[in-house]
Amino acid sequence: MDIVIAIAEACELPPDEVAEWVRLRRQLAQLETAADGGAVARADLVTPYLLPSGPISFVGRKAELTRAGHILRAEGQHARTVLITGPAGVGKTTLAVRLAQLAVEHFPDGQLFADLRGPHPQSGVTWHVLGVFLRTLGVSSHSVPAALEERINLYRSLLAQRSVLVVLDNAAAGRDVEGLIASGPRTATIVTSRSVLPGLDGFRVPLKLLSEPEALEMVKRMIGAERVVREQPSAFQIVNRCDRLPLAVWIAGARLAARPDMPLGALARALADEHRKLDELTVGDVAVRASIELTYGALSRNQQEALSYLAQINAVDFAPWALAALMDTSPADATKLLDDLVELHLLWVRYTANAAPRYQMHDLVAAFSRDKAAQILTPTQTERARLRMLGGALGLACAAGVRINTDFDEVPFAAPPWSFSVHTRDAVLDEPLAWFKDEYGFLKTLADDMLSSVPLPAAGLIVALAPFMQLSGYFDDWLHLHTRAMGSVASGPVGASLRRNLGELSTILDDYPAAEHHYRAAIAMLDPADEARVASTSAGLAYLYRLQSRYAEAEALFGRAIDLADAAGNDNCLIYATTGLGVTLMEQGRRDEAATVFDESLRRSETIGYLPGQAQAWRCLGQISRLGGDYAAAERHYRTAERISLSLGDQLTATHARCWLGDVLVKQGKAVEGRRVLAECLWVYRAAANRWGEAAALHCLAEAQLSAGRPDLAQRRAEVAVAIWTEVHSPYWLATATATLSRARHRLNQADLVSG
Repeated sequence: MDIVIAIAEACELPPDEVAEWVRLRRQLAQLETAADGGAVARADLVTPYLLPSGPISFVGRKAELTRAGHILRAEGQHARTVLITGPAGVGKTTLAVRLAQLAVEHFPDGQLFADLRGPHPQSGVTWHVLGVFLRTLGVSSHSVPAALEERINLYRSLLAQRSVLVVLDNAAAGRDVEGLIASGPRTATIVTSRSVLPGLDGFRVPLKLLSEPEALEMVKRMIGAERVVREQPSAFQIVNRCDRLPLAVWIAGARLAARPDMPLGALARALADEHRKLDELTVGDVAVRASIELTYGALSRNQQEALSYLAQINAVDFAPWALAALMDTSPADATKLLDDLVELHLLWVRYTANAAPRYQMHDLVAAFSRDKAAQILTPTQTERARLRMLGGALGLACAAGVRINTDFDEVPFAAPPWSFSVHTRDAVLDEPLAWFKDEYGFLKTLADDMLSSVPLPAAGLIVALAPFMQLSGYFDDWLHLHTRAMGSVASGPVGASLRRNLGELSTILDDYPAAEHHYRAAIAMLDPADEARVASTSAGLAYLYRLQSRYAEAEALFGRAIDLADAAGNDNCLIYATTGLGVTLMEQGRRDEAATVFDESLRRSETIGYLPGQAQAWRCLGQISRLGGDYAAAERHYRTAERISLSLGDQLTATHARCWLGDVLVKQGKAVEGRRVLAECLWVYRAAANRWGEAAALHCLAEAQLSAGRPDLAQRRAEVAVAIWTEVHSPYWLATATATLSRARHRLNQADLVSG
């Protein structure tokens, strides 16, 4: 009977034809069947022990061994099932064998093992494995039932009163193992799969990569600790370039073990080459590439194409919209593809604080996919896909920038080569600020990567990132990306926007000469007919002049910006310029005029729902109340301004309001709370490298120390404020801080006279 079955399977006959051969063979063996007593297993057989030997280099997995071992050894009314899942090469089989070896004494009636032939669902695999298991359990070959259902029933009956552990390795899908899972109360089953096997119940053990110490320990066991210690930096490089994937680390260790004179540095250098890495990770007939290929070969054409497109992404992680753009499909279809690849452990997924999925491809899978991409995608397809991704990113970033409603202009770009529909943008940008937070790293890398090949849309994306970079305080990135983009796009509306944004950044960083240079260059690039952009750039330059107490120039430019913004219908700029004019009047002592202007800015901002304008107007009205001695009203205004700015995620602007809030708290006798608020503001300003804000906080702290009767501390803080405002050329505030410093010194002199 064994020979008949083997011949039938070797001929790749379908299960029904194999069953017919078995039926005919049984007819010829009726006498033998009668004599043997049917399908009763012989009691004198050796207890089956089919487990393969485990590697001596097994390391780590202590938590998994402990939890899964407890499940296997637990006694109860039901069979126990452990599902070990993970990507190719992560050590699923090794862990399963180790678990089974540790549990030998708990299953005295034997241990069964079957390799279910990898990720390909194969017709008849359950039927075949059941035949092997039944014969191993003592059923004579001619007594093994031909029908699958009968084999399952006999198998379960034989195990019902036995204590047997069954290990099913490399299951492709739940249907491959359902009939093989032991159901007796004294039995247990371990299943390994590259799929998550969502349809099966059991204790799940998802395997991740080894930790760095675990990976190093594996290499030490294979080549000796002395060799690893002698070249420890190279050993670290090897395990990390293997991405701490157990199979890859084992192959690297095996290659080194076979070459005792080979320097570890030589292998580390070979693995540094992305084009050679997969070829280097081969020893004998074991290869990482072959392991991944097993999973890859079972994918649909669409899934294979998705991996090839994803290999074009040079970022840590990505959202579904990126694949949707690459493949010119919908985010919903892209999400389905990504989740299918996650189930097969070709991708990982994590969720942000905003509950948005971020997908990531294992480095070795990415290297494999890049190789495959060259076979699946033409260079033209690849380039078009990358352009679609850039176009999709640009459209989304521009729309998000408009929705967070900052002082920046809309990005002046020609229509991108591809963009999402308005409906899709609305769905993706449900929370634009949260979207920016999740996507910032991806967008920054994408713009930086594509600036050399398609400078105009890439520079447009950089311009679109400026509002979020301002809100989040990413000033180093702001400077780097804009400066680099200016090298590629030095003129036109996008070039002017780059210059305008650098003027804004230089103002924040108190580099006033650089700010003036950028603003003037931007105005020179703009078409005078582009009233909206001329208005916003003029308003930025006017703000700079106001900081330098160049009040006549500031008034003139703010007035021009107001007229141009009004003519262009640019409400945001109109409000910004109006508020700036009010501050200019206030600093000249024209408080009543300034208060009227601030009231008008607040009214306009509330009418159109412009929150940044409302925050700025409330902060300025707080200044009017503070200067007039109405500290309670000032406190209310500052708190309102702070609350609005925080709702926008604008930490720096919120700190501007909070700084003056600390000052009025002190003036109302709430000294401890006020000094605490000012100290917090000081740290925020220093972290943001905002010198003007640092000086403001120090000046307010100096005033607080004077109120507390500590002129020595007041003097030290006022001296630093004076030095900063001298450095940044801010005459109005320099005069204010100088007056505070003089009062502190005067009180110190009086204290010295009294003590003398």
